Amino acid sequence: MKDNNTGAFFNRLQREFALLVDESQLRQAEVKVKAALLSPEDALGATKRQDYVLLKGKERLLQATVMGSKGQAFTGAQGDFTGTLEDVLALPLTDDFQRAVYIATLNAVAGHTGKADNCVHCRNEGPELCALQAVEYFQKNYGRPRILMVGYQPALAEALHNAFSSVTVLDLDPANIDQTKNGVLIKNGAAGLDTYIEASDVIFATGSTICNATIDTIFNAVIPLVLFGTTGAGAAALLGIARFCPEATCGRLI
Repeated sequence: MKDNNTGAFFNRLQREFALLVDESQLRQAEVKVKAALLSPEDALGATKRQDYVLLKGKERLLQATVMGSKGQAFTGAQGDFTGTLEDVLALPLTDDFQRAVYIATLNAVAGHTGKADNCVHCRNEGPELCALQAVEYFQKNYGRPRILMVGYQPALAEALHNAFSSVTVLDLDPANIDQTKNGVLIKNGAAGLDTYIEASDVIFATGSTICNATIDTIFNAVIPLVLFGTTGAGAAALLGIARFCPEATCGRLI
């Protein structure tokens, strides 16, 4: 059952993350966390497509390492963070950077404890392989759904647009809004979200909605939510949200 109050997503996530830390006895273990921004090349490797937002330099993957396991968060925030896991749990989460550090750390802990897999972004041909599998995923699980994609990801958006008759793509980047890219019209994600949800059967949302705190409306929607990407790995696992990220790697210290 999903909470219906404002801020419900982070309220639940903070409770579940703290519980995981305590169950794993990591709170008193003086775990060191360091989050550093990855370059686009380090994050994606050599990709055929050059239209990913990471390659445009507008956003980065913030990477945290906990007990040798890695977790990531997709964010426009800049900066590094070093501290203990206790420090991360105490972050007030009042800005994008704090939320990105928190989510990247959560993903690393979820990977370390075996709660989540595929916590590190795919590289090289991975994004294109992911897009090919997305069509099959939605056909298998939802038939011929009306898809609401929240957060423009070019390979995924193009593949879904070509396969399904109703795909609405929303984004917050002014450079994307009202633009048609690869046949996909990108609409303003800051306006009319409830109306778009009412006209859709399933929401396909980037995990970046967690870091920028726009997650609550789609989390509380009456239609199914599927998160894509590495950012939502830990949250999806702890809160029982469906997630699609088949080409990511585990990031766990083996």
